[in-house]
Amino acid sequence: MTNICVITIICAYPHTPLSNLFKAVVFCFILTFVFQASFPDASVFAGGHTAIVIQSQTIAAYSEAIKGFEEGCRDKGISIKAIYDMKGDIDEGKSVIKNIKDNKLRPDLIFSVGVLATALIKEQFPDVPILFCMVINYKRFNLAGANMTGISSEVSAEDQFTILKEFLGEKKRIGVIYDPMETGSIVSEAVPIGQKSDFNLLKAEVASEGEVASALNSMIGKIDAFWIIPDGTVVTKESLEIILKMSLKHRLPVFCTSSAIVKAGALVSISPDYRQTGLQAAQMAQTLLSSPTVISLGVKQPDKLKITVNTQTAGIIKVDMSPLRSRPDVVLYPVAQPK
Repeated sequence: MTNICVITIICAYPHTPLSNLFKAVVFCFILTFVFQASFPDASVFAGGHTAIVIQSQTIAAYSEAIKGFEEGCRDKGISIKAIYDMKGDIDEGKSVIKNIKDNKLRPDLIFSVGVLATALIKEQFPDVPILFCMVINYKRFNLAGANMTGISSEVSAEDQFTILKEFLGEKKRIGVIYDPMETGSIVSEAVPIGQKSDFNLLKAEVASEGEVASALNSMIGKIDAFWIIPDGTVVTKESLEIILKMSLKHRLPVFCTSSAIVKAGALVSISPDYRQTGLQAAQMAQTLLSSPTVISLGVKQPDKLKITVNTQTAGIIKVDMSPLRSRPDVVLYPVAQPK
């Protein structure tokens, strides 16, 4: 606009003294500045998409996912208006929901992290697309809905068994303890998948954590590795201590889908890359927000996996992890200190 204004002045007044032309040009610049300040660019009026983040509590894995989501949203023009923390408490969660409604926040999308946040907001915001992640065994929590989209926190059995073949070699017998009410479907689906990889699953059902020790003891000598799945009955502080202690005593490789359990003594975990999960969520958010007729994308598998290996455990139970060390997605624990 400024260039047009200057050209118009010069063309309209070709014989005007230069000093007067200079004043006119300065006035034109001032007029242009005032006009632009009073009438912003049309993109401002159009506005970008907005989102809010609600996390169940503050833990490292959730924080990584949220950072990835923030990073991805910045690149896609999605503005995050607020991040709420339910602090692992139902009453606090209800207070967060009340706060959002009282402040009349109307985000275009809600990103929920963890089962508490997702379960509580599902019924409260039926007209807003909800994108969830970090919900372990999500099928148990009835998270289906017209406005529900998610990223699974489970690593498929196929992916896990494929990686296991790289270091288990000829060892084919895998033990798993589970509560049928919690993870019966996971085990049922895993049996034929394991068979395709030449693995034989030895299963033991339990109804309480008190039965875990005897179930594991009955497997000793019959299995080459032990598989921990995200089962609320089996995965407790007390039972994990028993599993990890017995596995070290009998030099039994333990694999799971939690890097935290690896840091506690398990051999290896295959888990989602949490930062990448956040980036993936941002991409899915952009897809949802750019397609007004699409309010759900279903539940997707994580784009990227991370393998965590406990090198101390590998040394104790005499397992050669060199086949995995060259992979770019492997994290070694404890972290080697520079000499």
